[in-house]
Parts: sequence; C-alpha cells; structure tokens
Amino acid sequence: MAAEQDIEFTPLQGMPATPFRIGGDDLSCALVVCGAEKDYPLIYVNEAFLACVGYSRTEFFEKTGGYYAAVIHPEDRERARAIVDEAAPEGRAFSAEYRVMKKDGGAVWLREAGRALLAGDGCLITVSVCRDLGREVALRERLKQRGRQLQDLMDALPCGICRVTADDSLSIIYANNYFYSMLNYTPGKAAERHLHSVEAFIHPRDMKMVRSTIRENIAQGRTFFELEHRFFDSAGKVLWALIRCRLDPEEPGYLTCVLFDITSRKRMEEDLRLSEEKSRIAFRHTGKVMAVYDPVGHILFQSEEDAAVLGVPPAMPGVPESFVTNGIVAEESVESFLRFYHSMQRGIPSGETNVKLKIADHFEWFSGRYTLIFDTEGNPRRSIISYENVTEQREKELAYQKWIQFFKTQQENSIGYYEFNLTKNIYEGNERRNSGSLPEDVKSFSETMEYIFSHYIYEEDLPAYQSIFDREKLLGKFYSGQREIHFEHRRFNADGSLYWASAGIQLVPDPLTNDVKAFILIKDIDAQKKKDLELRCLLELDALTGLLNRATVVERVTEMLRRSASGMEHALIMLDLDNFKLLNDSRGHQFGDEVLKSVADSLRDVLRRHDLCGRLGGDEFVVFLPHIPAGRELEKRLEALRGATAKDYGGGLSITGSLGLARFPLDGANFDELYRKADLALYEAKRRGRDRFVIYHPDLEE
Repeated sequence: MAAEQDIEFTPLQGMPATPFRIGGDDLSCALVVCGAEKDYPLIYVNEAFLACVGYSRTEFFEKTGGYYAAVIHPEDRERARAIVDEAAPEGRAFSAEYRVMKKDGGAVWLREAGRALLAGDGCLITVSVCRDLGREVALRERLKQRGRQLQDLMDALPCGICRVTADDSLSIIYANNYFYSMLNYTPGKAAERHLHSVEAFIHPRDMKMVRSTIRENIAQGRTFFELEHRFFDSAGKVLWALIRCRLDPEEPGYLTCVLFDITSRKRMEEDLRLSEEKSRIAFRHTGKVMAVYDPVGHILFQSEEDAAVLGVPPAMPGVPESFVTNGIVAEESVESFLRFYHSMQRGIPSGETNVKLKIADHFEWFSGRYTLIFDTEGNPRRSIISYENVTEQREKELAYQKWIQFFKTQQENSIGYYEFNLTKNIYEGNERRNSGSLPEDVKSFSETMEYIFSHYIYEEDLPAYQSIFDREKLLGKFYSGQREIHFEHRRFNADGSLYWASAGIQLVPDPLTNDVKAFILIKDIDAQKKKDLELRCLLELDALTGLLNRATVVERVTEMLRRSASGMEHALIMLDLDNFKLLNDSRGHQFGDEVLKSVADSLRDVLRRHDLCGRLGGDEFVVFLPHIPAGRELEKRLEALRGATAKDYGGGLSITGSLGLARFPLDGANFDELYRKADLALYEAKRRGRDRFVIYHPDLEE
C-alpha cells in the first residue's frame, strides 16, 4: 500500500498541472493517470510502471510523445481503446488486457483496472492500476497447448471413442480417428457417404438388441453399461466390438462410448468351445480337479468326491458368497476368491488365482484357473475351472538367498533390522542398534511385535501397525503372492520425541525347510516425510487465508459424502461477504487481503474439529458441517458463522455475511448438487437484504 499521506507529483514534461494530489510512487503496483481523450494524454505514471517497461520518466515521455496509447502494442491498441472509451464517459470501472512495448523492444502483458474520474479542474481523467500478466498469459497458452495435446491424444488412443445421441437414431456428434479406422474409413470418407449415425455401421441383426439395451439401461437410470455386438467395415467385413457406454446425468440426451475390437477374442472363444465331458476327461489325466461354474445362476458343479473334500454339496448354490459365509475361505484370501468368480460373472474370458481353503479342520492353498464358454450371442454360459492343492509347491520357492543378500546390504542404512521364521514363529536375528534393539528374552515374532507395539509405535498409528504385523495375515499375504510390504508410521525416540520411519517387510520361502521367512528393515525417513507433508499442505491450502483451497474442498467433501452411511445428515454452506468490494475499493487490496485473513481466523474459531472450511476465491467461502441434522443446533451453527463474519472498520465501512445452506442427502447426493442449491439459497439471502442465512427449499428453483 502507498503511504497514507498524499504525495505531490510533478506531471510529465509538457503536461498541464492539475489541482489534485496523487500518492503513487510508494505503490508496489503500476499506476497510470491519463486524460480521457484521444490517445490518452499522459498525466502521471509511477515508478513501478516505469520499472515494468524499463524507461526513465524522461525517456518514456520522449518515446510516447506524451500519449499513453503510443506505448500500447499496435495489435492490441484498438481493442483496449474500445474498452476504455465505452466505460469512461459513464464513469464506470473498466478492465482490459493488452501488451505494452518495453524499452528493450519486447512486450509485457498487463491487466489494466481503472475508472474515469473528474479532476479538480473539471477535466475527465482515467486512473488505472496495471498488473503484470506475463505468467498468467503463459499459463493460458500452455493450457491451450494441453487442449490441443488432449485432442491429439484422443485421436491417437488405440480404441474408438464417439459421442452419440441417446435415441433410436444414434446420430454421431463426435468420433475420433481410431473409430473410423476400426471400420476402415476416414472421417472424410464417412462424410462423403453421409454416414452420420452409428446405425450405418452396426450389423442389422444386432440393431434391435442394441436399441433395446440402450433403452433399458437409460430407463433404469444406469450411467455405465456395456454392449457386445457386430459391425460392418467399409469392405463389408464383420468385426466384433466391446462398447462401454456412459450416460452423463447432466446431459441425458447423449452417450459417450468407447469401442474395443474383440474380434480375435471371439474367434478364440469359438475355438475353445468344448463339451463339459471332454474337459473332465482331459483334466483327469493332468491330476487336477475340475469343476463347472454357471456364472448366471451362480452354481458350482463338481463330483461328489471332490465336493466332499471341501465339505460342500456337489451343486453348491450362491457361489462365491456362500463359500465365504460358510467359513471355507481364509480371511486373507476372501478378496482374491471373490474377484476370481466375479470375473467370470462379468464375462472376462479367463483368469487365475491362489486362495486358501478349509480342508477338514485346517486351511490349505489351492491354485485355480478358469476358461469361459460363451453362447452364440456372446454371453458367458459355463466356466470350466481347474484347481489343485499347491500348499507344498508354494513353500518351495527358491528366492531365499537373493533376498538374504539384499537385506544384508541394506542394514547399514537402517535403524533396525530383524529376521524371523514366520512359519515357526521364531526370532532369528537383529542388528541391536538404536531403536531397533530388543531384550535378550524376546524369542519369537509375536513377542517382538508386542514389545515394539508397547515401546516404539505412536498410538495413532498403532492399529494399522498391528494389522500389518499380524503373523497370520503376513503368511496369508505370502501365499496370495504378495512378498513385499512397506508401511510408513511414527515412532518414539529414546527422549520421547516422535519421528517418521518406514518399515519394509520381505517375505521369502526358505529353500531347505519351506518355512516362510520375514526380513524387516526399519529406516528413518523423518526429514523427507516432513518435506512431503509440508509440500502437501502447500498444495491443499489457500495461500492467502490458510483455509482449504477449492480443489481440496471439493475432493474432501466428495470423499466424506461417498463414505456416508445411511441416515447420516450433513450441511454444505456457501458464505459471501457483504460490502467487501466497497471496502476493498476504498481501503485497497492489501487491506482487503487482511480482512479476508481475519474472517478466515474468525470462521476457524467457531468451527468444530471435523468441520471443513475453504475459500473458493475472492470473498466466497464454503463450509461443510458433517453429522448435523436439521433443527436448532444447525441454526445455531449458522448464526455463529454469520456472527464470525461481522466486522466494523469505522468510517461507515463494515462487512457482514450472507449464507446459503443445502442439506445432504435431502437436497443432493454429491458436491455439485449441494453447491448449486446452496448457491441458490445464498442468492436469496442477498436478495432479502444480506446479513442473514437461508436454507434451500424447492421454491427457490422457480
């Protein structure tokens, strides 16, 4: 800000003196005062402006001849004039972006924000503040380039992408180059033949199915669905495509589709079509067990002998969920087991897994593979599954020495190193240094973990640490194929201070005993972790107020809404400062910035620990109150927020707050819906006289 007292200025050479005073050379931003006449006769420019263009005051006058228009880039001059000339006679504020020529022959982009005023001698003048837009303009150009690159990327993707009308005509709004190349066309060739609808490419026998599927999914409100059907290319050749469709709720009249050529897959499926009986005979010669799965009816069929091993009936219904609920699948294998069967239900042609299943009173490991058999319409009808007991095989992997050597070399950079036999629950070694030391009487993995839990691990990280360092779960991860685990956590130093550490776990089978070994390495990552956390904080917070920035608010509110359980109620509040622009214009932007910081501090003081508060930009804030039902408590919160914004700065300048509120789930299920309705309520609060809150109701839509 300029000094509060006015500073008498000397006009540029040849310019008439005017009976007013300007305090400008203390301003950090560029200030320009001109006559509101043709070519804008210069009255005053401050040192910040002269520094921006690289001229001395005398040089600048000589170069421009005393007219500001002379320094504006010729390509931008008329556009800038039009903006100023339209606003100046009416005394309105104006804003223009243009380039000015520098002394070195270059140009700098400026944003001029000004207003026409009447000087003491009755002359109309313009007073403007100019800001360097160089970085912003460069950023815009980069964004344009990114847009062009995105378009190029769309055209280069190895899949067809198109946007069509969601009706029976299926008219093409947009299609990338690959879409046409899949069908042996170019965009120009398709246009010449007037092929403006997807119907022109779809096999006639599939058209009825395509239309009915689209209608059904739209009627049921599905935003994502898939189709598989045939196309004709330009030469009349038939190809199969998988089409993944998205219906945008904001634009329900259009479908965005991604097409994948699956002709080769269809041919392979036809080649793999075998009778179930022939498959059984083939599997008997391999020593594996065969089962048949119905992905539509969710029934698993196997022989009575094989079913008895798992303790299930020969025709097991409700698979895979029934296996899980009956306790046949070990906890660490549930996810893999479900994913294996859900892949069949989704029509993925083949897959494999390793899972731990209960045999009598204990669990053993099984390796399974499947291949789907499709009907003539391309729908999955049966899955042929082969599986075998691989418990011994999985315990004989021979990577032991490799990882032993690797971890030996890593010990020098660690603060703790441990070796365990997980299978036998035995502690086998440790570099006894720093926080990695253990008492002599600790002999097992379980005892080691109990000691570490109680002596070194920060309480907030303890539940996650205990879950990861659970012996049974680690063994389960090993047999599921996960051999390497990393976990960041906080630990206590000897003096009680906290630091960040990384725990690296490597699970390796012993080649001689088949026992599972665990090598654990603890490293101090405190310095780097703190840098990472500081960087994350900078990326998530508004630089001026320290509140969350727009992107972070949207992300966190969206995540909280997504995780909300049934019956939870939340509130999204839009908050706007009344009279802030007047105060900002009267006292200056730096004072306005201090006001925004003060309001942010006041809002923090009245918010609860888990409430979210962010600045969307300017004097617009957003507040998210989780777990708060409608009623008196909510209204008290709104009053507290409104009161936190009320500030009197003297001289007739004060601000208050207007608030608009929308409720979850009553008024919307996502951020965009709640934001729109809270904004409507905010507008109504402004309309009613400001300094109040309004809760959204449907009448506001009218």
